Amino acid sequence: MAVRLLTVEQHQEVVKRLVAHVRRLKSTQHHSAGFEYTSLMVCFLMHNTGSVDALLRLQESLGSTWFPVTAGYIITRSMFETDVTAHYITHDRAVRSQQYISYGRVLKKRQMDACAKHRKSNNDSWREGMELEWQTHWASKEQEINSKYKCVQSKFERVTRKGKTVPFKNWSGKSIREMAVEVDHEEAYDVFYSHLSSFTHANVHLADRFLRVEEDAPLWSHRADESDVGFVFRYAAIFLTCFLELFGKEFDLWDSDQIHACWDFDGTQNAPGKPGR
Repeated sequence: MAVRLLTVEQHQEVVKRLVAHVRRLKSTQHHSAGFEYTSLMVCFLMHNTGSVDALLRLQESLGSTWFPVTAGYIITRSMFETDVTAHYITHDRAVRSQQYISYGRVLKKRQMDACAKHRKSNNDSWREGMELEWQTHWASKEQEINSKYKCVQSKFERVTRKGKTVPFKNWSGKSIREMAVEVDHEEAYDVFYSHLSSFTHANVHLADRFLRVEEDAPLWSHRADESDVGFVFRYAAIFLTCFLELFGKEFDLWDSDQIHACWDFDGTQNAPGKPGR
């Protein structure tokens, strides 16, 4: 798809078209890679379209002037991670789908262990709070959670050069950047994702969004900068387009030209087509 310069309103129209395209989908078939893969891809589709829907509703209710830009960036960032994860899983669909799902046992084990640890906190409020949570939520599940964790533990560990066994930091054992490079998203990571991460990690770029430097004194305001609103919807349009191209290909629902048509504002392409099913 050719690079094009669009206005904020046109990027908003693109995401509306993309969501409308998905909503015309009446059903999808199970993928040959199995139920787990099918389920994950559908969940990713629902997350991404839901994220865009949330951005559009914020825009409709608050307008561009008071659009919550930092929240918009955080929502859009998750769309990139979902897209990268989906592309990465498709490189070994059945195996990586199961690995992604199985990691839930690791996450649950870590939650439980954190609660158990802080039952002994030196802070009275934390100690009392974690004891209450343990008794009402974790105590009855401890044996089951430990048992399920042991079944998958070895899949989420690696041995260092010094022979030390260390746990994965996430389900794949790789960073988002490493996965992005593997699925040909390196440029998008370095340019788009790095920008978006400023608002998740709360660096100075986040604070700058509320500061207006005047001649005589600083001014703080929730008022959004138009360029920031444009970036939010531009990123959302790009990430959703990329994911929908993949989803359509994986489930034989639509081709890339139908998705790219959602970007057409000069009549040179066909109008957005209906999904195949």
